[in-house]
Amino acid sequence: MQSERNKRNVFVTVGTTRFEKLVSAATSKLALDWMASQGYTSLTVQYGTGQEPEIERGEENNPPMSIRMYSFQPSLDEDMRKADLILSHAGAGTVMEALRLQKKLVVVINTLLMDNHQTELAGAMAERGHLLMVEEPEALSSFETWFSFQDFSPIPHQGGDEHDFPRLLDSYLGFAVKAD
Repeated sequence: MQSERNKRNVFVTVGTTRFEKLVSAATSKLALDWMASQGYTSLTVQYGTGQEPEIERGEENNPPMSIRMYSFQPSLDEDMRKADLILSHAGAGTVMEALRLQKKLVVVINTLLMDNHQTELAGAMAERGHLLMVEEPEALSSFETWFSFQDFSPIPHQGGDEHDFPRLLDSYLGFAVKAD
């Protein structure tokens, strides 16, 4: 049995939406094999309004990983705090919470959403080095995409300026940005 210190956790969240491409990619045999190769010992999946995913495991039930899934719960805080890696949709609340906690965050763009402001937010935060952005969920079917996560070291988001994020969001949505 591993000690708490040696446990490494992945948390996947889609918030209040349906993003089955992300959920199924994160629970695929390819993803589970990558997680095991990187020393992850548990996976928690918050799948929102989508269907509970079926886990793709090999005949030997490998990798030996603890997996927990749920649609919703009152708070994601505990799961985010325990996570060593968060894979997420690009929802503003989820992104900002993960950055506040200074977590390694990979944001996957939900290409099914129309007029997607999430792409601009994720792109701006990725340009600043705070998160890694995957532009389409289909990229998660590539082992190279998963291996790109291992070397990503995010630049901590300093926070501090409570108006920084609203200004960033306003500028991408085309609202006038007031100079301080």
